[in-house]
Amino acid sequence: MDALLDGLNAAQKSAVTSPASVVQVLAPPGSGKTKTLTARVAYLINHGLLPWNIIVCTFTIKAAREMKERIRGFVGEGVESRLILGTFHSVARRFLVLYGNHIGIEKNFGIADSSDSLAIIKRIIKRRGFNVEPSAARSRISGLKARSISCEGYIATTKKADQQEFANIYAEYEDTLKASSLLDYDDLLLRCGDLLRKHPACVSSIQAVLIDEFQDTNRVQYELMSLFAQRNRTITIVGDPDQSIYGFRSAEIKNLQRMRHQYPETIVVNLEKNYRSSGSILHSALAVIQQDESRHNKTLLATHCVGERPVLRKLPSAAVEAGWIVSEIRRAKVLTGELLAYNDFAILLRSASLSRHIESALGKAGIPYRMVGGHRFFDRVEVKIVLDYLRVINQPDHNDALVRVINVPSRKVGEVTIKHLLEEAEAKKTPLWNLVLNVVQGKARPQTKLSSQAEKGLETFVNLILTSRKKLQSVDEESCNLIDLIAHLLRKLSFEEFLRKTHPEDFEARWANVEELVAQATDITVATEEALPVVEDIDQREFSSEDTLSKFLANVALSTEVEKAEGEQVSQVTISTIHAAKGLEWPAVFIPAAYEGSIPHSRAEDTDEERRLLYVGMTRAQSLLYLSCPVKNSQREQTILSPFISSRSMANVFDPKGPSFRFSVTLDLSRILRRPCPPESTIQNARGLVDRVEDDLWPLDGEELDPENSYWDRSEPSNSTFPLEVPSKRRRVEATTAVTTITASVTTHNPSAYSISSTTIHSGFVSAGAHMKILRETEAARGAAAAREAVLKKARRDESGTNTAGLSTKTAKKRLAGQGSITNFFARPSVTTVQGNGRPAQSTAPSKQSVLSKSSLQRSWPAVLNNVRSASHTPYVPPSTSTHKPRSEPLLGRPRKVEDEEGIDTKRYVLLSSSPVKSDDGDRAAAQNDVTTKYEAASPTKITLSSPNSREPNLPLNDFRPASTFHATSFTQSHNRSAPQRRTLGMRRSLQGWSVKSHQPPRPR
Repeated sequence: MDALLDGLNAAQKSAVTSPASVVQVLAPPGSGKTKTLTARVAYLINHGLLPWNIIVCTFTIKAAREMKERIRGFVGEGVESRLILGTFHSVARRFLVLYGNHIGIEKNFGIADSSDSLAIIKRIIKRRGFNVEPSAARSRISGLKARSISCEGYIATTKKADQQEFANIYAEYEDTLKASSLLDYDDLLLRCGDLLRKHPACVSSIQAVLIDEFQDTNRVQYELMSLFAQRNRTITIVGDPDQSIYGFRSAEIKNLQRMRHQYPETIVVNLEKNYRSSGSILHSALAVIQQDESRHNKTLLATHCVGERPVLRKLPSAAVEAGWIVSEIRRAKVLTGELLAYNDFAILLRSASLSRHIESALGKAGIPYRMVGGHRFFDRVEVKIVLDYLRVINQPDHNDALVRVINVPSRKVGEVTIKHLLEEAEAKKTPLWNLVLNVVQGKARPQTKLSSQAEKGLETFVNLILTSRKKLQSVDEESCNLIDLIAHLLRKLSFEEFLRKTHPEDFEARWANVEELVAQATDITVATEEALPVVEDIDQREFSSEDTLSKFLANVALSTEVEKAEGEQVSQVTISTIHAAKGLEWPAVFIPAAYEGSIPHSRAEDTDEERRLLYVGMTRAQSLLYLSCPVKNSQREQTILSPFISSRSMANVFDPKGPSFRFSVTLDLSRILRRPCPPESTIQNARGLVDRVEDDLWPLDGEELDPENSYWDRSEPSNSTFPLEVPSKRRRVEATTAVTTITASVTTHNPSAYSISSTTIHSGFVSAGAHMKILRETEAARGAAAAREAVLKKARRDESGTNTAGLSTKTAKKRLAGQGSITNFFARPSVTTVQGNGRPAQSTAPSKQSVLSKSSLQRSWPAVLNNVRSASHTPYVPPSTSTHKPRSEPLLGRPRKVEDEEGIDTKRYVLLSSSPVKSDDGDRAAAQNDVTTKYEAASPTKITLSSPNSREPNLPLNDFRPASTFHATSFTQSHNRSAPQRRTLGMRRSLQGWSVKSHQPPRPR
């Protein structure tokens, strides 16, 4: 007894050793309820109760296995296997297998799983032409059965027309199950209850009943508990009303109060100490659950340090929220010196549909993850085929299993033929197997027309089933041939070749699943399940070799998911619903989408249960807890923070951003998780391994960083694609913005060349790391600008004696003053050879043949932009750090029209040239000095594209879109208002060449 009670606190010891016959143990999250319940079982056995007279009911197979392992440690090897321990459904099945004949249930009855039930209801609705959703009808039937309302009882109270339609579905569904010798999940409990009411002697030997997770019991399960304990009235239950979250499965929180009323001798023991979560996490969870005024007030004490406060982060959108989760996982993992691994993180969702953005973000970041509640092992195609064959061999009356495999592999029996045979069998109220067997044996002719190939295929199928059944029944008493039966089946089906042909791309993985199924069958063959205790005055069925197959199939139907073997676990983030996460725990937990409509859910009828659901999710966390709320959901709809966490009293419970992972924080995490803490030097070095040490990438108020946030991907700063549609709501950046300026100037020896003036790129929300990077790049740019300025000054001195870049005097006179040529605009800059005295020796200018065609212009245009960028030799500032504002007008103004000398509109597009006014030598020199002075006065780190429309805002060069008209204007044109009007050439917005057609208004963006 000392070893048994060692390690239990005072409340746990009181619950374990209580002499009361009826004990309620109220155990909040992390209080050691499983340890208390298993110790209570061992205590009862140690005080004279026989293991085979004790019933222990759980809600999951995983919980049953865990409890069995713990009990083994208390009472010794072999004793735990004699307990009647398992889920409610598995315990009920054991009683029905041994005593079901007393209420007319066959020994080898089958269990209709969820897919079987749904398939039956679908056929009924289609055959009768009802306008009912099959899944809704199935849920409604299950809800009625959970409240012990039979088909006859429902029909007796039915009055409305729509209720009559559902009543017919319910009645026909029950008839179909009975004809196929099937029980669905709800029937297992209902029929066991019928058995124990009519024949209470079946449980007359039961000395004690223990129930785990009692708050999740429905009305039928509560009645079963009472029936199990009807002889000795010794009951111990463990539960927590604050964790009652399965109302959609008909769970009733009132069962706790109902039990106290039915058993007045009930003693209530409260467990108060929490061994899972930090003090701050418990404080926030209690602040949520205590908002329910109808709740029984309980104390919850932390045994760990306070730790980091939970985070409540506001973010602009669901996509940004997913990116934030990824960044926090990386930040926490790295900055704690790898104290946390990927499998220490869980993302708990109110609805599975919320996982789309999160899965995408994790995939892009290369972070492995797993989805809880995906396809079960026994639901995989290749496994289900083998199981369906075994179901037909065990029970040929199982119509749905027979339909699924009668033509797998192909036997030339078409779907239409199978459908007609099934309808004929159901119309005759006979199993499909009997109809097919009589047709093959020549005892009857079907109404359905069969081809010769179909008849031969049916004969092959029937022979396979009959020979397999014979092999199963011919086994002697000392051995079990379940493994041999499966091997015989796979060989007759040539199943390996079938998988190789039908699934060549993943054959090996699928065949490995089949081998895993054989291993499962091996385990069930080796394992022994103790029979229920022999009771006087009532007969038990005898165990036969055929029961091995029935037991195997029953375990498959009642199981959830095959767990991976030890050592195969991969470090990966867990994504789960909160419902599926109940009973589990992780060092760090994220609960996204904490807004009204998600939690509480928009379709939820019980707000208190939704509050309890959030409480359960929060208490899954051990050391770190993150809640987040996007300002706009995935449908871009405005959200409202969940009322459970939006009250003023919750303001001091959460932090608005992720924690700062200092060494002291990591030390607390290691204490809570009971793990060795990395050295402080490791923590300090880790700060240089992340882009951001703090959670400062997004504003704390949840608003968008700036307008570009909607259409630039922050994970790809070089993405300069504009959106097709700009969201209507915009927020002005009010914070002090950093200013980053970059300069590029392209000057050729050509008088008609162009230059680019300056614009300022304003940064919005910029972190310290990003700002330092900008400063370093700016410093490098200044050095490059100084060297470039010296070269340009020398070039200007050399250029002062040159002519007009190869243009003949005659050609120049024909043009208007200040007009350059399109050839010179796109041609390479002239190359000047300098003599030893510093004067130019010769100048190479483009010839007349260098005029560009339309196609060559299109090819040259990207090169021009590249030349502009490369000439600057300055770092590129990504658009994501600018305060680029949305424009109501096109990016660049529409090309201006030019009037000829008589005032008539020529409707020609123009290209504004950068050449100075060529009136005389003096004017040319003045223009040159104007350019030089303007260049020297400009900041050496500024760049701009100026628009002919003065109302247009400046545009960063890297944001240039070829879909818009480009204009480059010289300083002389921009600042010398006295300059004469010049004719220029232009380019259409479509970049389809030069045009002299009338101008069309620009298309709306």
